[in-house]
Amino acid sequence: MSVTLGAVLQEPQVSTIEIDRDRAALTSQISTTQEESEKYGPGLLKSLIEVRLAIARNTLAMLDQKRASFVRRITLDYRLDGRPVHDASDQELNVILEELSQAEKKAAASKLEAARYSGGLAQAMSLLKAETDELSVSQLRLKFYSAKHGIPLPFPTLTENSSKPTQPPGKVVKDRDAL
Repeated sequence: MSVTLGAVLQEPQVSTIEIDRDRAALTSQISTTQEESEKYGPGLLKSLIEVRLAIARNTLAMLDQKRASFVRRITLDYRLDGRPVHDASDQELNVILEELSQAEKKAAASKLEAARYSGGLAQAMSLLKAETDELSVSQLRLKFYSAKHGIPLPFPTLTENSSKPTQPPGKVVKDRDAL
């Protein structure tokens, strides 16, 4: 009995309260997004909403797994490229929160712009822009929660993708030879 008590007391105290709070916020977001998705018929706008919904559901599943590991006293040891992954520092989380705040402001402005129109192509294009901005917000929330709870998500580095092609794609032709 005393050995078990000693083992429990030696473990770092991990509370699921923070995870439950994050899960509640995501559940609310999922409900709102589902209601929004039901407003639209098949099309690009509904597809973007469904992508956002999938990101939120995946984020919730990630937090459910993390919570279950705490409840069942299973140590999750994540490694990325052979290095252990740790919870993000407060400074790193603040940087992500700043990005998230800017993305939310941009999404809100896009929604206001879309609300100015009552239909037609202008409204459709504005709604697509607003939904694209909301998709960015969802991705940043996933980044925040995974960093906050120490769950690795490999993000591509910009240097890998920034190499410029040495030659233009295809054959360059003069305008008169284009047809």
